Amino acid sequence: MTFDSISDIIQYMEQEKDDFEMKQKIQAFHPSQLPIDSSYIKTEMFLDELIDASTKLEVYKEKIKDSKLDRAWFLPTLQQKEALASSMIEGTQATLDGVLVNRVVPDKKDVNIQEVLNYDSATEYGYRYLKKGDFDKEFILDLHKILLDGKVRKQTDQVGVFRTHQNYIGTMGGKREITYTPPEPEMVESLIENLIDYIKNPQDNYRSLVRIAIIHAQFETIHPFMDGNGRVGRILIPLYLYYVDQIDMPCFFVSEALERDKLRYYTLLNNIRSKNEWSEWIKFFLNTVKNQCDKYIRMISDINLLYEKDLEKASGLVRTGNMRTLINLLYKYPIVNAATIAQCSDIPSATINRYLNILVDAEILYTDDKSRNRTYFYYDLLNILRE
Repeated sequence: MTFDSISDIIQYMEQEKDDFEMKQKIQAFHPSQLPIDSSYIKTEMFLDELIDASTKLEVYKEKIKDSKLDRAWFLPTLQQKEALASSMIEGTQATLDGVLVNRVVPDKKDVNIQEVLNYDSATEYGYRYLKKGDFDKEFILDLHKILLDGKVRKQTDQVGVFRTHQNYIGTMGGKREITYTPPEPEMVESLIENLIDYIKNPQDNYRSLVRIAIIHAQFETIHPFMDGNGRVGRILIPLYLYYVDQIDMPCFFVSEALERDKLRYYTLLNNIRSKNEWSEWIKFFLNTVKNQCDKYIRMISDINLLYEKDLEKASGLVRTGNMRTLINLLYKYPIVNAATIAQCSDIPSATINRYLNILVDAEILYTDDKSRNRTYFYYDLLNILRE
């Protein structure tokens, strides 16, 4: 090969460098089997974060246990909030109010809402399954099938099966660039089996919060599906913590915190693959757990104060057990209509409408101006949930 000038040589060398870097990025990554080589994990780098996260998680659990409002009423709403946050990381365009309205006035044509509802359904399925079942390959495939069920945004028809084609992770926008190439499809099943073996029988001495950081990162590195990997990987976090008795039910969610630090989240996952920087990722994950615990602790405290105040106020207006039942239902359905209350309780329809009007007059609830089929908004609770 001959060159006419120095600039031609420089241009050629730059092109060769670009081609080499692109080949490095396109070349499929082969992750190590679990457990991770201990030399890559420096416990001293995240010991303080582990202590803080573990302590805060225990405080959060006690806060739920000591709540004056039974957790069965408000945890479903937190679950929907998590479903929304996880879906938003993937680009879903939905709001918390939109999701809560859809619970009482379903709109099956809204693809964005359907994605959130699927996440909610997958969490419920995982909770029921792990009550009597065990982590296995079929369980992960079932979660994927539920998450991508129906008319949701998806880039593949391969639902509920591991991928049979190579996939790529890259930046979107003006300049598309491959940032990571997952393992070849032929490797996926054996890597998932290794991951499941680690979940069921880990051969290391790490705490559960450290292990779930490893499990989540390894799952995202394997990227076993053509689409939906992030949603499955994030739903495994509360399900694993429930599976190992770290929490009483899968009611601890981190997607909201990950959404706030989305670019850092993706960067640290990539640094594991390119630099084996496991300690930095684990430290970030533990900080995420701690920060989300802090937020949930404040939220539950605020919910308890609101519940006591409005229950006392409502009970002063109507001294019956039915009013308490209705107030309790508002924490499961902060956006509600009379039909939903009728379906979820034994309160007579005429009584429901009378009580709702009383709560509107007391400025506990607010409603639209419809003459029929009114929707009621519990704004004080909604404002707590929106934070």
